[in-house]
Order: sequence, then C-alpha cells, then structure tokens
Amino acid sequence: MPTTAAPAAGLADQVARELRERILTGDLGSGRPLRESALAATHAVSRNTVREAFRLLARDRLVVHEAHKGVAVRTLTPDDVRDIYRVRLALEPAGLALVDPDELAAVVAVARRAAAADDWRAVSTADLRFHQVVVAALGSPRFDEMFTSVLAEQRLAFAQVASGRDLHAPYLERNAAMVEMLRRGELQATESELRDYLRTARDQLCDAVAV
Repeated sequence: MPTTAAPAAGLADQVARELRERILTGDLGSGRPLRESALAATHAVSRNTVREAFRLLARDRLVVHEAHKGVAVRTLTPDDVRDIYRVRLALEPAGLALVDPDELAAVVAVARRAAAADDWRAVSTADLRFHQVVVAALGSPRFDEMFTSVLAEQRLAFAQVASGRDLHAPYLERNAAMVEMLRRGELQATESELRDYLRTARDQLCDAVAV
C-alpha cells in the first residue's frame, strides 16, 4: 500500500501546486468552476488524483465545493481579507531588514513595464512577487509555502476589484518608494510605510469584496 499511495500523493501535490500558481497569477479567478474530468485530462492524472488536489486546495482556502455545482475557486469575504492582512502584517515587516533592495527594484521595474503596456494583471503579479521577495528574505521554507497560499488568496480579492489600474497604480509607486527608503538605510521609516500600506490595502479590499 505505501508504495502505491506515495506516487499518487505526489501527483496530487503537483496538480495542487500548478493550480495554486494559476490562481496566484490570475489565470484562475474568483468563482471559476474547476472541472474534474477536464483537469484530469490536462494533467494526465486520474480523477481521484484531481479530487485529492482539490482537497489540498480547500485546506488552503483556495477552492470550495458547492452543492450541485462542484468545485470552484473561492470568492472572498471581508473577514477573509482581514485575516490575510493579519498574516501579512505579522510577516512582512520582519523581512525588510534582510531583503536586498536591488532584488525588489528589479520587481518594480517589471511592474512598471507592465503598467506602461496597460497590463494590470501583470502589474498585480509583480506586486505579489514584491511581497514574496520580502518574506523570502526571512529564509524560512515554511513561511514561503504558507505565504504563497496567502498571496494566492490575496489574488482572489484583487479579482473582485473592478479596475486594476485604480487598485494597483498607487501601490506600484509606494513599492518603488520603499525600495529607495531601504537603499538610504531608513529601515524604521520603511517598516512604518509598509504597515500603513498594508492597512490601507486591507481596508480598500474589504470595501471591494463587500459589494
């Protein structure tokens, strides 16, 4: 039994990781139905493996099973958003003292190119990457794994906002400003700015998902 269960579990983890990444990049948006048979064919796995992947994603609060409808990507509530930002406020400020500002600047450059091309979904992806880099500086694989799921949930909140430009343009510039503050060695001021940034975003997204 262990010799057959392990490969199946590994396949389910792989499918779950790929679906989580598609949620994180905005390819699978809030409310999107996930068809078991289609995903089994796409990933060349059994339907049982897809069901196990769904279980893993449900554990991460990324999908829900709806009666008579099947599995769908979750739609967030204001309480969900507040809890996401509770995690972010606990982790991200701690990473600022360790992060390389040049690595953050490279992410900002990607976001600015996307904004110039009016690709606000790509700006959103770069914004999430900016914050992943901050948390990755803590050097904890467990934090990294957890934070990837948190940011995938975050992306679902972004999907519930009507205008990507209105949402992301101000934060793009605030990301750029924090990079310059870190380069000047202004760690305390950067931490204060990040906390204000996250609280402002939290309140904005709570209002958006409540509609």
